[in-house]
Amino acid sequence: MQPQPRAYYRSFPTQLWVLVGGGFINSLGSALVFPFLTLYLRQRFGIPLLQVGLVLTANAVAGLLASLLGGFIADRFGRRSVMLVSLASTSVVLLLIGLASTYGQAVLLAAAIGLTSPLSQPARDAMIADLTQPSQRAEAYSMLRVATNLGYAIGPAIGGFLASVSYLLSFGLAASASLAVFVVTWFLVRETLTDAARARASNNPSGGFGPVFRDAPFMLFCVLGLLTAVAYAQVTTNLPVHMKESLGLGERYFGWVMTTNAAMVVALQMAITRAIARWPRLPTLALGAALYGVGVGAIGLVSAFPGFIVCSVIYTLGEIVVSPTANAFTADLSPAEMRGRYMGLLALTWGVAYGIGPALGGAMYDAGFKVALWFAAGGLALSTALGYLLLQRYLRKRG
Repeated sequence: MQPQPRAYYRSFPTQLWVLVGGGFINSLGSALVFPFLTLYLRQRFGIPLLQVGLVLTANAVAGLLASLLGGFIADRFGRRSVMLVSLASTSVVLLLIGLASTYGQAVLLAAAIGLTSPLSQPARDAMIADLTQPSQRAEAYSMLRVATNLGYAIGPAIGGFLASVSYLLSFGLAASASLAVFVVTWFLVRETLTDAARARASNNPSGGFGPVFRDAPFMLFCVLGLLTAVAYAQVTTNLPVHMKESLGLGERYFGWVMTTNAAMVVALQMAITRAIARWPRLPTLALGAALYGVGVGAIGLVSAFPGFIVCSVIYTLGEIVVSPTANAFTADLSPAEMRGRYMGLLALTWGVAYGIGPALGGAMYDAGFKVALWFAAGGLALSTALGYLLLQRYLRKRG
């Protein structure tokens, strides 16, 4: 019998709740500016969308590097140190973006924020693994996910109002949010990387990511996660184009699809994660990938707005199942002295997926395969569900 929710959640370390609260504040601050970054750059510098895209590309490339670098440093020098450096530098760069006066400065600062902001994610995720028992991890990551989604749900509405007054005010408040989390982390967050784990990380003759890359089950898991993410990336990038250009359903309809997604995560994430917390990780991931596959693939069958809402409900259930379970599986598989690198590589798979997924889907759409795109994406996710089950079988045989 599971304990009552109030008593159960009291069993989580206080520091976990500090991280969850910090995640909310940080995401709220980010959501004040990043949804409007394209519009800000275009209005501020009067540049074509191609040049705006180059700014965003610089940000994305730097983010991929940050995922690996953040994990490596977190294992060598500690989780808390990386988080503090990330938060302080992000606060400064956010303010500088609001003050940028040339296009060249914007490119450099976009790359800088791409490097500084994601730097802390592997360290924070590793710290959560350090703080929790395996049986608690899926729910711990779910709590963080609900908090960050809530911030992203609230932030754009506030950011839109602020942007109509002053973009500099928006960037200033976003910088203040990052600085506030820095202060909270400085005073309330202790280091969780033990001296013994730090010593093992420093004395490991192979160093770097070599041991992680040689972990065959984890690397296969990352490949499966990347393929799942490529399928899901179509929803956030190519779906609004499909809805508007192919079916005449404009931006406000896609907005409701995304609102459905965010509302379900906030309302259902904790309850569903708690219900499946004791399920084996890989079969659970297979279930989530199958829901992704059905929800994304069914988009090719619908042409009316209610159908897109139904599809959103299905693939959001997959997202709710997959996201915390993937983090928990990574935490379970990784040695304490390499958790930052494992988490960094997990984050990298999603970054790579969002780097290649939209382009692949866009190429199919431009080639005239506007419906087949969704069947292909759904089939890809369904194939990863089988892959998770085969990986489970392999690990059982290996003992």
